[in-house]
Amino acid sequence: MDKIVDYIKKNKRYATACVVAVLMLLLLIYGMSWNKKGTEKETEDKSAYQKEQQDSQLHKLLTAYYKAYAKGDVNALLKIAEPISDEEKSYIGFMSSQIDSYDIKEVYTKKGVNKNEKLVSAYVEIHFKGIKVSAPGLDFFYVEEGKDHKLKINNLYSAYNQENGKLDMDQNIVSRIAAFEEESDVVDLKAQVQKEFNEISLKDKNFSVFMNDKLPKAAKKWAADYKNKVAQEKKAQQEKKAKEKKEAEEKAKKAQQEKKKQETAKKKETAEKKSYLYTKDKVNLRKKPTVDSKILKTLKKGKKVQKIKKTGKFYKVKVGGKTGYIHSMYLKGTGKKSSGSSSAKKLRSGKTITLSDTVNIRERKSQRSDRIAVAYVNEQIKVVKSYDSGWTKVKYSGKTGYVKTKYLK
Repeated sequence: MDKIVDYIKKNKRYATACVVAVLMLLLLIYGMSWNKKGTEKETEDKSAYQKEQQDSQLHKLLTAYYKAYAKGDVNALLKIAEPISDEEKSYIGFMSSQIDSYDIKEVYTKKGVNKNEKLVSAYVEIHFKGIKVSAPGLDFFYVEEGKDHKLKINNLYSAYNQENGKLDMDQNIVSRIAAFEEESDVVDLKAQVQKEFNEISLKDKNFSVFMNDKLPKAAKKWAADYKNKVAQEKKAQQEKKAKEKKEAEEKAKKAQQEKKKQETAKKKETAEKKSYLYTKDKVNLRKKPTVDSKILKTLKKGKKVQKIKKTGKFYKVKVGGKTGYIHSMYLKGTGKKSSGSSSAKKLRSGKTITLSDTVNIRERKSQRSDRIAVAYVNEQIKVVKSYDSGWTKVKYSGKTGYVKTKYLK
């Protein structure tokens, strides 16, 4: 974008914002520089200009192009000229704020690099907003005929992209355009348009001021605003990516913490199983490890007691805030009722059970499944269905989950 403003400043001496000073700004003279000595290099023409009829397909294509360009209608332009870079789209919007309309005076063509390709010069009059006289201009297009025989502008070779290089171009075509610029009839047409522009600029002060001062300043402001917009969008995108990365890291960290929490809970549960025993029947908690020792408390069948250590045939245990001794013959490792069968006892569906111990209610029939609730001693749960696998589906506090059948008394 800085090239646009710099080019305007370097060519102020011509007083030709449409034809020379705004070669890039207004896309009028191909984006190619004039010979600094004021003389063009003469080369042998590869082919002479062919004048296009006003009712031709090409003439209609360019009429549609200029109409959409003056309106800043990028969507309409993309149907007949593509690709268009984001920067050029913004530039078109800026130009549409300065131009009312275009009138095509003549269209000339030469053969392109490949069959069904044309180098096109459009001699136009540009009507700027607030300026009474129109400005003569000369535009370049590289036009291709598709398989459907419809013409389309290859916008890779627009003056804007040739100057700014936002999109990659075929160097064979770039070289052909450069040679085209040096051909005598092309140089003569440039000179004719240049002369007309200079004469208008000398006669009309408002025209000259607009072309050499107001329009370049407006272009400079557009360039600065666009550059700032791109920088802000880039910053916003970087901040968004940084935020997404941080959120992903936090999510992973949280998942890891939850995993560790579950592992800790599982280890604790396993440790608790190892450190607790259950009474096989109604039994006495005694002060000493003897059958005639003082009774501290009488425990009912299935009561869970904390194992401290084994002393002979007695276990020293803790239960309900009291520490004492129970004979090992009255204790077992789990709360499961002794049975000659390895399969768990099933419970009747619809039965309401008052818990004698705290149990974990899990999401699925697995010790590794997520715990969805904890039901405590003396709370009630309802049996939904009991399974041969040793699990029972239950309802508790509005939730449905699974509990090991052996923990249900």
